[in-house]
Amino acid sequence: MAISTTSLRLSDEVQQRLEALGKVQDRSPHYLMKKAVEQFLDAEEALQAERQMVMARWEKFELTGETVDHADVKDWASSLGTKTV
Repeated sequence: MAISTTSLRLSDEVQQRLEALGKVQDRSPHYLMKKAVEQFLDAEEALQAERQMVMARWEKFELTGETVDHADVKDWASSLGTKTV
């Protein structure tokens, strides 16, 4: 895996907070920043995937007009956790 370096400018206040948290957690500010970026990317990528799925569903609806009746959804939701044969 290739590794690249990126610089990041932080305000003095944010840098101090990062250093203080690092001391409390016995972690380096670098580690905390890396984890924060990874968590941000995970959340944003999941959100983007959700948006794409919703848009695909909307496009299908616009083409077909196909829907699921509310009563059918209620029945299905009520059956969750029950054994069906």
